[in-house]
Amino acid sequence: MVTTRLITQCTLASAAMAKPLYERHPPINARSPAIQWGGCDFEGPLPVQCGTLGVPLDYTDPSANQTLDLSLSKVAAVNEPFKGSILFNFGGPGYPAVESLAALGELLHNMTGGHHDLIAFDPRGTGKTIPFSCFDTPEERELATAKYPLSVADATDVALGDGWANGAVIANICGEKRKDIGGLVGTAFVARDIMQIVDALGEDGLLRFWGMSYGSTLGATVAAMFPDRMDRVILDGVVNSHSYFQDPGLDVDQFLGADRSWTAYLEECIKAGDKCPLSHLASTAEELDETLFKVLEEYRQNPVAIGDTVLTYSLLLTLYYVNIKSVGAPAAGAEIINNVVTRDNLTAVAEYIDVTTKGIEIGSEATFGIKCSDTVGREPDRQSAMPHIEQLLESSSKFGAILPSNAVVCAQWPFEAKERYSGDFEVKTPNPVLFLANTYDPATSIESARLMSSSFEGSVVVEQKGFGHGSISQPSACTFKAIRDYFANGVIPDNDIECEVDTPLFA
Repeated sequence: MVTTRLITQCTLASAAMAKPLYERHPPINARSPAIQWGGCDFEGPLPVQCGTLGVPLDYTDPSANQTLDLSLSKVAAVNEPFKGSILFNFGGPGYPAVESLAALGELLHNMTGGHHDLIAFDPRGTGKTIPFSCFDTPEERELATAKYPLSVADATDVALGDGWANGAVIANICGEKRKDIGGLVGTAFVARDIMQIVDALGEDGLLRFWGMSYGSTLGATVAAMFPDRMDRVILDGVVNSHSYFQDPGLDVDQFLGADRSWTAYLEECIKAGDKCPLSHLASTAEELDETLFKVLEEYRQNPVAIGDTVLTYSLLLTLYYVNIKSVGAPAAGAEIINNVVTRDNLTAVAEYIDVTTKGIEIGSEATFGIKCSDTVGREPDRQSAMPHIEQLLESSSKFGAILPSNAVVCAQWPFEAKERYSGDFEVKTPNPVLFLANTYDPATSIESARLMSSSFEGSVVVEQKGFGHGSISQPSACTFKAIRDYFANGVIPDNDIECEVDTPLFA
């Protein structure tokens, strides 16, 4: 079901403790073989190599011999002198990374200076690294998502109740299907995998890392677990990791910046005039907002079928959100929303949604497998969960109803990560951490970046005065310079700074 896949993409920010992660010691079974690099079955703008690395399947059992193979990719340094490797995580949880690195390699070399090998890996549960899938075939998955949809919470009067029950079914299916790895894909184990990669690279034993979105939580966790082994760490599009591991799947401040991002997006549209296809609908941002949400109400009452896609309130609300989260082609996205309003070319809307959601499914179910296992707390019924759900609904007047779709699954999830971080993120690393955040990021707010920075001694925040999720959403020479100075020379601003973007949103 397209709606469920798109919602899952958007909300992609009680566990048994084996060993406290904040003991901060080297990984168990730390001896790692060298990575054997070879060809890939995909290409990118620059040459890319692929490899695998065997790591312990269960770090809580030092006597076990079972391993898993991490899937990795590398885009080699293009400039001399060589300054080591940078590891990347592009978000999720649940997003594969090896092919993303190939697509982004040229941009990332431009941003970092080109002196480092760029390395990404599919975290356990994702991509080719023991994928966390609850269904044997795509057809099974499509049937399940059609029968048990996770809709926007205010789509109907009974959407919350239906969502709770459907979330229980998904949790039960996964509970039966993934007993083998249900507790083995959590963030703490992935952090240990990262240090296995560092050891296998045979460089200086220190981690250079750039984590985006959920990758910021992964980076914060590995830095808290192994602070003495950090070299240079960038956390970008920053999740509030203090709350990530708490409560049943709730990041109550995840959409803290969503409403202001939406308002600023509309203001930029009106300012841009003909460059923004929505500008003709109103003379002010307030009028445009009213028009767009009035249209949503019309689709709530009268959904429209276009081919095999049904344009519903849930789907279109999520589409609005996607267009302020992913701003790579803002005029094209605005044109699609304009088509929603005018109904002149709804076929283009359906095609746009199909492209947006291509390859993004509720399975491999990795978002649930990782996120839900990381969190503490389970709820026996919807009434018990309602205080948490209401926090999510109230976090954004425009888009808060999107958030409970993941929480209703996590609150009923059958697995707990065998190891999870339970510290306070009060961390001192040899080199200060660099935080990056956009002013108008609807998925991770600037407030979360400042909160996380406050607990990492000596760290600073670069606030990019732009739109979208993460620093690569819009180009900024100022931000690029801060990143290059940091990775190439270890230079970090003395204090928090602001960076303007190079071009307006609707250029």
